[in-house]
Amino acid sequence: MADAAASTAIPRKPKAKSKEPFYAVSPLWKDVVPIPLIDGPPGQKDPGPALATIAYSVRYSEAMSYLRAVMAANEFSRRALDLTEDIIGMNPAHYTVWLYRAKILRSLWDKEGVSVEDGVGEELEWLEGVSERNLKNYQIWHHRQLLVSLLPTFPANEPEFITHILSFDAKNYHVWTYRQWLCRRFPDPLLTTDAELRAVDALIHEDVRNNSAWNHRYFVCFGAEELAAIENSPGGGIRKDVLASGGGGLVVDEDVVAREVNYAKDHIAAAPQNPSPWNYLRGVLKRAAIPVTDLQVFCEGFVGGKDADLLSDSGAVRSSHAIDWLADIYRLDGKVERSKACLDALGSKWDPIRRKYWDWRAKQLATD
Repeated sequence: MADAAASTAIPRKPKAKSKEPFYAVSPLWKDVVPIPLIDGPPGQKDPGPALATIAYSVRYSEAMSYLRAVMAANEFSRRALDLTEDIIGMNPAHYTVWLYRAKILRSLWDKEGVSVEDGVGEELEWLEGVSERNLKNYQIWHHRQLLVSLLPTFPANEPEFITHILSFDAKNYHVWTYRQWLCRRFPDPLLTTDAELRAVDALIHEDVRNNSAWNHRYFVCFGAEELAAIENSPGGGIRKDVLASGGGGLVVDEDVVAREVNYAKDHIAAAPQNPSPWNYLRGVLKRAAIPVTDLQVFCEGFVGGKDADLLSDSGAVRSSHAIDWLADIYRLDGKVERSKACLDALGSKWDPIRRKYWDWRAKQLATD
């Protein structure tokens, strides 16, 4: 079957979509006996009624029957590649098709003498259009990761492409996951220069509430190193234990910490009620083992100062997050009543939707 396919000139692009059967009447596929889906009770040998069937289109069912046939024969040909493209166009979430496509590509590159770099480049060019049409599809990004992992050097066009895709949805989880993988796969230049910091700063400047961008900033500054330390810990490790012990050769760069603390403070000042920079700041402090009590004066500046009336409507309270921090700070300083006043203010006025949580926190003060 594979030899017959290889000897026939196959058009690179699949035929236009149609509701009518295509492969059964195509001379390019006349040597293939399709394998239909047996969608019925166990032991059934022919297609028949089932308790709950999926209403596949005739076009899709036909294409899948031919895919089963070429997979059963281990055919890695151009026509099989076009078949996967056709099916992906109809169902881009079909992970088996993506995996088979990757196998076909590697086989074709070897047989046709195509370099990995050229083959990956051509496939990435095709993949860009598919990515734009299916922004939330995981399989697309897994396929891209598999392709890029074959490259010996950093693909220079990746940052531009990622920025383009994030312009559609700046919090696309799959894109950010891929971006972190890319940083670890190619730390030089992504983690050894300020390129990623500048890119993520632009996204935060565009939307200071983009928690995905804040998370990536932490990854660039600290997270990649932490992951390496955790992975290198004997038998694996737990992040809090690795950080506490300084294991894995973790080094605290005081200049980086100071820069990131000030960066977070500046963005908190610009949007005091935005939780992202508050969470980021807490993470930086924990990474550097800086006690949260060092931020008391900073936090009090968002509630009207020391001993301010937290229930006042004067406008002095500008951030419920600052009150939350102060509840912790006062507790650590032994000011239990003041800490309780913060939690009561959060439950009764500033964050009543989580009142039970703040009440629980207040009860915990008696057990500390």
